[in-house]
Amino acid sequence: MLVAALVVGAVVFPFLKKGLGSGAVLPSAQSGVTGGNGVGGGSAAVSNAAAPPAPIQRLLTELKTRLARNPRDRDALVGLGDLYAAAGKFDQARPYYQRALKVDPGYEPARAGLQRLEAPK
Repeated sequence: MLVAALVVGAVVFPFLKKGLGSGAVLPSAQSGVTGGNGVGGGSAAVSNAAAPPAPIQRLLTELKTRLARNPRDRDALVGLGDLYAAAGKFDQARPYYQRALKVDPGYEPARAGLQRLEAPK
């Protein structure tokens, strides 16, 4: 998770300030992940905006690959939730935090992620 935190801090936040236009969408939380974990079949959509930078794409791919191998990987679930939340895609982030809590009901990073989503803005 340290890698995710560093990438989010170093790449996502500056990218969000500069380049994630209102039409940009990170790859769907449902793209490419299957294997009995309740996710699969979505497609990525980007309209009138640049795709997320390569480090973010690599991290998304890595986390989704981990999740495809082990749908109960709570760190991958929270990492994906964190990336989507950082991009303002709260509806895509929420299910990842919820799934992490189903895997481990006491997992504090997942609980904290959901609390951040529920906090008044």
